[in-house]
Amino acid sequence: MSGFSPEERIRELEQMFLGGPIIANGKSFSIETLLDVLLVLYDECCNSTLR
Repeated sequence: MSGFSPEERIRELEQMFLGGPIIANGKSFSIETLLDVLLVLYDECCNSTLR
């Protein structure tokens, strides 16, 4: 991927994430998975006993 221009990289990322995991041959996460990850991260940060 290092040989691609920034515009080509952006296009490839857009295709992977807008197309979803089926079109990207399993190389991306679904929106539901990303939301789950964000919710868990938020919950862990808010309820942290390390603060």
